[in-house]
Amino acid sequence: MLRDALIIFRKELKNVFKDGRTIFAVLILPMLIMPIIFFVINTVSSSQVRTFENTEYRLKLINVPDERFTSILGELIKFVQVEELDRESVLNSDDSIIVEFAPDSVKRVQEGVKVDAKLYYKSTSRASSFAAQMVHSALSAYSSVLLADRLSQHGLTLADLNPVEVEREDVAPEESKGTEALAVLIPYFLLIYIFSGSMNIGLDTTAGEKERGSMPVLLVNQVSRTSIATGKILYVMTIAVLNSIFTFIGLMIAFRLGGPAFGAGELNLSSLSLTTLAGLFATLLTMAGLAASLIVLLGSLARNIKEGGGYILPIYIFAIVLGVATMQMESPDNPLMYFIPLLNSIFVMKDIITVQFVGSRFVFMVFSNLSYISVFVYLLARVFNSEKIMDSSGS
Repeated sequence: MLRDALIIFRKELKNVFKDGRTIFAVLILPMLIMPIIFFVINTVSSSQVRTFENTEYRLKLINVPDERFTSILGELIKFVQVEELDRESVLNSDDSIIVEFAPDSVKRVQEGVKVDAKLYYKSTSRASSFAAQMVHSALSAYSSVLLADRLSQHGLTLADLNPVEVEREDVAPEESKGTEALAVLIPYFLLIYIFSGSMNIGLDTTAGEKERGSMPVLLVNQVSRTSIATGKILYVMTIAVLNSIFTFIGLMIAFRLGGPAFGAGELNLSSLSLTTLAGLFATLLTMAGLAASLIVLLGSLARNIKEGGGYILPIYIFAIVLGVATMQMESPDNPLMYFIPLLNSIFVMKDIITVQFVGSRFVFMVFSNLSYISVFVYLLARVFNSEKIMDSSGS
């Protein structure tokens, strides 16, 4: 049986790699798309920040208590004071801000009374929001200056207001530090690309062959239906794994290019050792087998590719929702959670990336996924034995 399955597997694989466009779509594009996306977004973001920092903003300062605030603000942004600004001007401009202190602010500062300030800006403009944030920071710094003045009159300093000094020490293993973001992103992207990489191929080798009329030719051969099912699942699984691996490589390149805007400087990429990668690959194989077997089964039930896409789309959407929902979740201790398909693979990958590997969880995940795959292979073989289903091609 395995020999026949491998023959079908090699035939399918040979056909797909004859087409240069398919090779590009399956292997090259996934590796390029993430670095390109990260590079473009980071370049645009950095360019906008530089533009905001170099912009000379028009500010109207009303009832400023003293020049210390103006001096602090001048260290944060470039600005010129304009007296004719009003609310309408701020609404119609991206570089105008109004800062209004209370009318008696000078007296309040002298008497040590609380000083009120109002800030007018346009939230729909990124430039205006940036300037408003800088003004808010200047107000906070100015508030600290005023507070320090009041405390000095009583022989105190700002440090005296913090009677408890907290020192935090991270006792996590050195190799697991900085892996939190990786544990959020890597399982999500691998899950999504497992499905996206196997959907088109899985539909083409099932519903697509029905449409082309090549499926009946395959079924009349003296080959067991289980061998055919296994061969097709191995083929789709291989494409999905290759797609995910090249996506993973592209993601690592993207992290290198991403820069501070994506927290790349905080990612501990050195934590991805050979042992970690081996664990991720083993988990990836079982997850890919599960996705491939489900997609091939649904594709075989469909009469054409369009109908098959309708069957698979809800599963793909569910995978996306599952990936997003588990981004901030930690791996649970309940062993029953590791018998839930897809969810178990995500949690195990999180354990592996954060160097919190638990052998029993991994065993539960592998056992459950292989069990689901076996069930899908059995059901797929039953579908291939059903003339009613397989003869529906073109109807």
